[in-house]
Amino acid sequence: MPDVPQPKAFISHASEDKDSFVVEFATKLRLAGVDAWVDEWEIRAGDSLVDKVFAHGIEGADVFIVVLSETSAGKPWVREELDAGVVRRINRGTRLIPVLIDDVEVPPALQHLRWVSVSKLGLEGAVQDIVGTLFGSDLAPPLGSPPAYSRRAPKMLPNPVDDAVLNAAADLILERGAGGFGATQLLERLSDLDLSTALVEEAIASLAEQGLVEVSRSFGGSTIMRFRAQTWLALLKARGVDVNALLDQLLALLVNTNQTRGFDEDRETVHALVTVLEYDGLIGRVTWTISGTAHAQATVAGQRRAREL
Repeated sequence: MPDVPQPKAFISHASEDKDSFVVEFATKLRLAGVDAWVDEWEIRAGDSLVDKVFAHGIEGADVFIVVLSETSAGKPWVREELDAGVVRRINRGTRLIPVLIDDVEVPPALQHLRWVSVSKLGLEGAVQDIVGTLFGSDLAPPLGSPPAYSRRAPKMLPNPVDDAVLNAAADLILERGAGGFGATQLLERLSDLDLSTALVEEAIASLAEQGLVEVSRSFGGSTIMRFRAQTWLALLKARGVDVNALLDQLLALLVNTNQTRGFDEDRETVHALVTVLEYDGLIGRVTWTISGTAHAQATVAGQRRAREL
């Protein structure tokens, strides 16, 4: 595993804050992977102060941390040295982070920067804030996946009404877990489009004629019961699902257990996958239970294929 670069941090502080805050603060930064530079750890008797501080401290730093307190606020280096010119020179190649350990006013030259308040975050929180900044962690909560029924497929059919009804039917099956709906439910799903019941009924009939869906017809209209296997898997693939991986996973399960119980996919997807595996000659003797579980035996070809996975 490659080594992660450890950022170097120069900590500028008043000597009065060293024992009460800076040493513990720098120690925690170092334990978290930040190479914190504190003068008493780096400068030995006989060392050149200029050489150590500037050549080894400031110039080699990835981040310049300024500790601001009630004590340091009155120091000349805050009032005079941290003028706009100094800040500009530091900022050219080094991140500058003010750290407030008391409720003090931030010097004008640093007010354009986001600072870290120890009084608000606590010592541990301040350290984690800085570590997260230096190592690039995301402050936002993790981004979850959208619901399955919201993953709209690219255009599948040339007729726009047929295409809209096909995708709406797929959304409803993913949401409900089964078919058994007609024009009324599809119109509710497509409420943002200016469609009539007659147009949706016509689209359902068109989809059935194209062999894309199975429908049940009555005097009340047509009801979509399920998708044809190849159509359903093509829709899933268009929505970013790795269909080939699902086929391999289900085949392995059937070789080992002769049933689909425990396969974590919706009923429509399981039915489509089983249909394709049977059509391809990889499984046979397929039977279905009322609960939607399939029992099947892998053929010799299916067993060979499973051994190659």
